[in-house]
Amino acid sequence: MFIKNPKEYYSGYGVIAASAERIAKFTKKPLIIGGSRALKAGLPALKEALTSQGIAHENVETFSGFPSDRQFRHYSQLLKETDSDCIIALGGGRALDTAKAAAMYAGVSVITIPTVAATCAAYAALVIEYDDEGAYVGRILLDRSPELVLADTGIMLSTPDRYLFSGVVDTFAKYYEVKPVYESDTSALHMDMALHASKLAFDRLEENVFRALRDAKERVFAQPAKDVVDSIVYLAGFAGAFQTETGGYCFAHPFYHISARFPATRHRMHGEKVAFGILTQLFLEGKDREYIENTVRLFDKYGNAFTLPDLGLDAEDKKTLLALANEIKREFGHVKWDPEEIVAAMLSADELAGTVKSRKAAECG
Repeated sequence: MFIKNPKEYYSGYGVIAASAERIAKFTKKPLIIGGSRALKAGLPALKEALTSQGIAHENVETFSGFPSDRQFRHYSQLLKETDSDCIIALGGGRALDTAKAAAMYAGVSVITIPTVAATCAAYAALVIEYDDEGAYVGRILLDRSPELVLADTGIMLSTPDRYLFSGVVDTFAKYYEVKPVYESDTSALHMDMALHASKLAFDRLEENVFRALRDAKERVFAQPAKDVVDSIVYLAGFAGAFQTETGGYCFAHPFYHISARFPATRHRMHGEKVAFGILTQLFLEGKDREYIENTVRLFDKYGNAFTLPDLGLDAEDKKTLLALANEIKREFGHVKWDPEEIVAAMLSADELAGTVKSRKAAECG
């Protein structure tokens, strides 16, 4: 078992500005990248921290686009041209994954500063590679996780709820995907640890998300906010670190990855498509309808109960759905179901999500 976790993880309100000495352990001359909104949110505090330690901060690049090989090579070359000893990335999964890959190619350290609570990308020793148009290319397993992760609750819970809700359901997915793998081999210690970490994250989110959001509207970032951020970034990342090559990857994430090859789905966030993948997986597992319906209601609470049309797919277009299913099967060898079974499960998930949402609308109307 080879477990890859960050050397240091810190979370809390104002943690970026308060982490000057921690940052100084890993860099003296960093290259800083991030999306425009991420830089606006986090760069002032980062510059404060760097300045207090005499660390250079003039090399700042605005990131846009997808984590593609072209981007990896560009930032890797920029690291060499600027003689940087580290790359510090602020933002969501795209910017963070780009930085991790570029750091690997350049042979330097990486510090991640997530500014949205949408995935555990800041933590994971994994990069999801796309082409420049946003189509999934593959997974890059890194030799190590980031050296330092700084998760500022004040920044991460001040974004639109959609980002957080996407991250909540993506974290739920860790439990839904780990559980069947664990049940197939209960003697595997690493999957036992992954299951317990993912279940703890699930429970902490259910307990704290809406309380943390209410607090955030009052500019209060206390323990509920920390529990939410730690569940999405730390616990989900920790659970993922114990997975094997296929690990708890079961079906929901393969569905997300391959759906990214279909341009009509790209308006949906990572967790939003993973949510539909979970419902499809539950039908493939043969779970009873009541259990799956309760899961739809759970996801709907977080605005993530979607039908195929919500994702940009047409339930009547069997050719496209079969093409998607075939690519899932071809790309992810551990997916045991046939393409026809996958299509049938997608249609069942679509029908049930539509039924639950229609029933709710009628009750509210």
